[in-house]
Amino acid sequence: MAIGGFPKFGSIRRKIFAIAAFTALLTALITLLFFLSTDYHHQKLELLEQSRVLSKMLASNVSAAIVYRDPNTAEEILAALKEKADVLDAYIFTAEQQLFAAYHSKNAADTGQYTPDAALQDGFRRLFDGYLQLGSDHLFSADALDLVVPIQVDQRRIGFVALNLSLAELKQNFRYTVLEALGAMLLAISIAVVQARWLGAKISRPLLQLTANIEQISRDNNFDARLQVESQDETGVLINAFNSMLDKLEQQEHNKNALIVNLSHAKWEAERASRAKTEFLSRMSHEFRTPLNAVIGFSQLLAADTAHPLNAEQQDSARHILDAGLHLLDLISELLDLSAVESGKLTLNIASVDCRTVISESLELIRRQAEERGIRISSQTPEHEVWVAADRMRLKQCLLNLLSNAVKYNRPHGQITLRVEVEEQWVRILVEDSGAGIAPEQFELLFQPFSRFHHDQDLIEGTGIGLLLTKHMVELMGGELQVESRLGLGSKFMLMLNLAAEPPPPETRS
Repeated sequence: MAIGGFPKFGSIRRKIFAIAAFTALLTALITLLFFLSTDYHHQKLELLEQSRVLSKMLASNVSAAIVYRDPNTAEEILAALKEKADVLDAYIFTAEQQLFAAYHSKNAADTGQYTPDAALQDGFRRLFDGYLQLGSDHLFSADALDLVVPIQVDQRRIGFVALNLSLAELKQNFRYTVLEALGAMLLAISIAVVQARWLGAKISRPLLQLTANIEQISRDNNFDARLQVESQDETGVLINAFNSMLDKLEQQEHNKNALIVNLSHAKWEAERASRAKTEFLSRMSHEFRTPLNAVIGFSQLLAADTAHPLNAEQQDSARHILDAGLHLLDLISELLDLSAVESGKLTLNIASVDCRTVISESLELIRRQAEERGIRISSQTPEHEVWVAADRMRLKQCLLNLLSNAVKYNRPHGQITLRVEVEEQWVRILVEDSGAGIAPEQFELLFQPFSRFHHDQDLIEGTGIGLLLTKHMVELMGGELQVESRLGLGSKFMLMLNLAAEPPPPETRS
């Protein structure tokens, strides 16, 4: 049940019909009750007025019989009431409220409705008292009307006329009135029901069309349908708003399709460019590496030739050639790794790795570069083995990138601290330097490719892709690279790796 006790109806057409029908029924019922109560009251008043006229006529006719104390004449006058079917009894009383003459209709005598004359004085005395004290001359009961009218001669009361009238005819007429009113009410309700059905259909038809269009649009994703506006009322406003919304949706759908086409074309162009870049890097790396390896090899032979040793100037030139060749080889390798990561072709061999040995090897490789700048390196690693889930070669590459940056961007005679912390399922490798640090506004550039924002970047070797490559490889190993830095105090990079579930078998350890 809904609020207020009304049942829930499924459609708006049924709701409109139910509201209209209920309103018509309630209005008809209230009108019927008001009409019947008013009509019954008017019929009673009409009967009372007619009875008063009759009583006054009787009072005028029997006044002489009372004066001359002739009850027989009074009864003959009352006998004329036999023509009035609704008069059950008629009585003449003296001024002392003594019965003078009486009349009983045949209907009252047959049904035994009249009261014996001895008991009439008590019954009408209350009516007399009411008339004398309150001015009330009548009394309606369930089936009868009692009426008292004074008999006066020369403004002197000499007696009373009392009538007892039946309400049977009035009730019969009222029953006919009720039947006629019920018939009229049923006719009015029938007309109201027909109007309610017509009104519900007129209001719900455009709404049903609107609902059908919405379902079709939702099903077919087609915004070409439009509704015809048949009226300018609220329904018409709703349909106009719906058509306007369809226009906007159709335009948006057109724009979306055009955008999808443009994005697809741009994606295809980007993929083609990426494939071309990858292919270029792959081919050029081989083309570069072959002569580059030759240059590196010959410079090493020149520096190591004892049969024909180089002088100091030649040794310095050979060392520059070797350093430049090795640096160029590192750049090519990093570009190839970045290309493989971006294309999703970089494969990792995840296994249980003792990070202490990888850290030790990385420190040995970076130590000479740090000593050249007078930078001290301190390592704080656990005494026991710490096994992490990682690719050994890529982990070493990540550590070398972090340590190399700590050396390059550190101040002369600075400090590098490498620390290992084990927490539950994580192993944290921290590389902290005492360099210039990174400003907060430069953090978003930290992992952008080819981004170098230090003021002396032109004097520092590198391409600006080492950190980005490290971040990608750490994430591929299931870890995370975090950074903290304060300008002028240095930076701290934290390499988070998963703790290995179990160490490898002893025979597979290297």
